[in-house]
Amino acid sequence: MSGARGAVAVTALGVCSPGGVGVSALWEALATGRAHHPPITEFDVEGATLGSAGQVPCHTGADGAWRALDLAESAVREALDGVDDGGRDRTALVLGTTDPGVVPAVPGHLAGDLAAACAERTGLGGEAVTVANASASGAAAIAVARDLVAVGDAPAAVVGGADAVTDMAFLGLNSLRTLGPEGCRPFSTERRGIGLSEGAAVLRLEPLDDAAEPLAVLAGCGLTNATGHLAAPGADGIEQAVRIALADAGLEPDDVDFVNTHGPGTRRGDTAEVTALRAVFGPRLSSVPVNSVKGVLWHLQGGAGAVEALACVLSLTHRAVTPTWGAEPVDPICADLDLVLGDGPRHVPELRTALSVSCGLGGMNTALVLRRP
Repeated sequence: MSGARGAVAVTALGVCSPGGVGVSALWEALATGRAHHPPITEFDVEGATLGSAGQVPCHTGADGAWRALDLAESAVREALDGVDDGGRDRTALVLGTTDPGVVPAVPGHLAGDLAAACAERTGLGGEAVTVANASASGAAAIAVARDLVAVGDAPAAVVGGADAVTDMAFLGLNSLRTLGPEGCRPFSTERRGIGLSEGAAVLRLEPLDDAAEPLAVLAGCGLTNATGHLAAPGADGIEQAVRIALADAGLEPDDVDFVNTHGPGTRRGDTAEVTALRAVFGPRLSSVPVNSVKGVLWHLQGGAGAVEALACVLSLTHRAVTPTWGAEPVDPICADLDLVLGDGPRHVPELRTALSVSCGLGGMNTALVLRRP
């Protein structure tokens, strides 16, 4: 699939994650490797591989099913700061989540209608769309909103993803032996699975011609539904999504300056992604900085692709790539990667174009291309 609709501007951001509430807190967490992963107390995790989860520090609100809605509202309100009621009236809201039943039924809405419930809370009067594409939900939602704005179906959109850590999600992944005892260790020889987190992240999108001072440009999107294994991504499907996104942006692999990987810290997932990147970039892969933010944030589920797109915007703004925390010692399969390590961001003065990859169960692969204005 390719939207092929044209580039749109990213004009504002909003986020709450285990790194904290707000965009500046996210950058601080990515730069320092410090985030909030306390023990789980909301439900019984005795016997589980992992007993903690990423949680948003100092964020009050409901627990359980309503938690995702509260987190989404927090992120959306930050992205709407300075937008008056008139500007909100036709703004669309597109939100990804892994659990279609994440929001209980409220009057006038179906159960699971996260976007509609959040739009009602935040005063957005445009179209409200909830996207459920597993762990790629947040990134897929961004592709949907890009098309809405680019073809003029919405004058602006707030888009991203949100999820809470529920007993169903946590214990379900534990039963699949997907959780690792140390959380996410992307590309490490010592990785043994993922750690789960709550959070929400959104971007405000507007037509390029209407954006006075865009933070970044969303230039291309690529989506595929292709894998040979229900629970693991396939290299061919990831490669195809990346190639579609680059073609949609009118770019070649040589134009990419940085890759933010899905990088969950599972052997099959990491291997498939590296294989796909190798196929796309060839020998040049060794000179393209690569990272994963899951080493510090862990896996934000339906919010993962969105927070990672937001991290790419911040990298473009700061002209720096943050480290892949927890990656050392690095797996030999990454020998030809320029995997960003160390104890702080790597400054890349010529950083202009970023690629972000997201994958989900069932072969849901999404690639986004973002560039400096």
